[in-house]
Amino acid sequence: MSSERRKALFDERNVPPGGVCLSSFVLVRRGGKVLVGKMAKPEVWVERFFVGEKFVPTYASSDKYLLPARHLAWYESPLDAAASVLRDQIKLRLPKKRIRLLDVQSHVRGDVASTEQPPHWDICFVYEAEVSAKEAEGLRTLPWFKDLQFVSPSSLSVNDFTRGHGDILEVAGIIG
Repeated sequence: MSSERRKALFDERNVPPGGVCLSSFVLVRRGGKVLVGKMAKPEVWVERFFVGEKFVPTYASSDKYLLPARHLAWYESPLDAAASVLRDQIKLRLPKKRIRLLDVQSHVRGDVASTEQPPHWDICFVYEAEVSAKEAEGLRTLPWFKDLQFVSPSSLSVNDFTRGHGDILEVAGIIG
């Protein structure tokens, strides 16, 4: 792949060799804490939440945190995906007006010169939703999570998270 500057126009002839992902992440907050979980049942994540089959085994076996998130479906808006993350992934029903766009982030991993690890581009729409004590009490660890809990950001580092999820919090200035 050439390192020359080109328009980010995606069609069947013009995609980075490692692919492009469009994802919505939702930082669910309660009293200064953020909701994090650990993956269980990788097959559910592939089928329901559009997580890439290539990465799911690593996420599940890492026993590291991840944020509520998923890839966008074709023609889906990032806000609709964020609402779906809340509704379907953590079973929290919030009106869209309570889901606020916090950041749009661009992360590139891989090496332009490599055929083994070609560059992959993640474009991440980062939303936040503050929940009440009552709403937080209603959250349960669902079968596709090993663990789901609110954690103080000051107790977290990028390395506590599976691939890229800690980067989201770091770039947003939530963890150091």
